[in-house]
Amino acid sequence: MKKQGPMILIIEGILLFLGIPLLFYWELIPLPKIGALLLVAGYCGYQLWRDAEYGKSLLVSPKNSDVSKRILIRFPLVCGSLVALIWIFQPEQFFAFPAERPFLWIIIMVLYPLLSALPQEFIYRTYFFHRYDSLTSLKYSTIMLSALAFSFLHIVYDNWWAVGLSFVGGLLFGSTYARTKSLFWVTAEHVIYGWLIFTLGFGTYFHEPF
Repeated sequence: MKKQGPMILIIEGILLFLGIPLLFYWELIPLPKIGALLLVAGYCGYQLWRDAEYGKSLLVSPKNSDVSKRILIRFPLVCGSLVALIWIFQPEQFFAFPAERPFLWIIIMVLYPLLSALPQEFIYRTYFFHRYDSLTSLKYSTIMLSALAFSFLHIVYDNWWAVGLSFVGGLLFGSTYARTKSLFWVTAEHVIYGWLIFTLGFGTYFHEPF
């Protein structure tokens, strides 16, 4: 596939990462959010498949052998921060989701890695970094832009907790992907933090009833 110019990439980025979330926020797309996410992931996969410059292996080995150690080091920091936030601002929600709606909590724990975390990381890290990294030469700019786009996606849930926590998560996931170029590791990290979100008490801000 012929390399596309920066204007085409900018227009595509605006449509994908601003336009679609806004259409869902304004309730103008009559599709389930998960369905739309998978459709966008399919589009991104098709574009990468057509791109001769993109390596076809998604589950590449991390560049740094200590990536799992970095994730393990981050885990208690992220977990402690989430516990502190929920305890200070929403103490009545602490462990409320698994306690009050255990069946729905189990379903989300099982389906979240494949239907949510994986397609999000494929779109916002694998695709975003490969597709748009050449548009800027500023250090860490792609990490910041992907985090902003990832955060903006969560306006569909119409609350600031989802937007704010997603921005912080986007920075962490972006830094992991920039270091490893591994969809496997960044998805694993996303899954771990997502499970924490739903278990500790912020889950009500990140899902809608089936």
